Amino acid sequence: MQISKRHLPVVGLLGLVVMAAAGGTVYYYQFLTPHQSTCGVPSHRLIFMRAEIQEVGGFKVYNTAFLNQTTLPAFNASGPALGGINFKDYKPSSNDNKTINVNVGDEVTFYIKSVNASDSRQVSSSHGFQISGPATLAVVSGSLPAAGATIPFGTWFSVTIRFDTAGAYIYFCTVICSAQHGSMNGNISVSCGTSV
Repeated sequence: MQISKRHLPVVGLLGLVVMAAAGGTVYYYQFLTPHQSTCGVPSHRLIFMRAEIQEVGGFKVYNTAFLNQTTLPAFNASGPALGGINFKDYKPSSNDNKTINVNVGDEVTFYIKSVNASDSRQVSSSHGFQISGPATLAVVSGSLPAAGATIPFGTWFSVTIRFDTAGAYIYFCTVICSAQHGSMNGNISVSCGTSV
């Protein structure tokens, strides 16, 4: 008669030792290779947008560029003065004309023209602009309008923001401008490795 052998406790103990050793190795590897703190050399992006009531387009990005110099163009209520400014156009990676992709550390200058839609569904004479997201924004120049502040139709607004924290941000109109005002928004995706 053959007696059955009991290897289970020894095999289980060896398995625990191997798992602990492997876990220690993984932990040690992570400790030696900290997470990447930057996303490469930051760039300065120029975003040109129109703001109309949502029923006829809402916010719409119509041009994007990299600023290839250290100073921004002159700017007033008539818009940016781009003559003599060194910048490089690029095509947005999204096709909805509302999503903006940037790298962590990038500065983004928004140029927004508030447009009269000449539409009976319009109930205001202005638009607003605000950004919310996972972190406090670093405003480099200009200022975001306070709640209720307006961008009158026919005028331009500009603000430069540095995005230091990755995540999903949303920009939106702060003035009730039509029945679909709640849908007048767009996305800003901040991550690493965004080429445009």
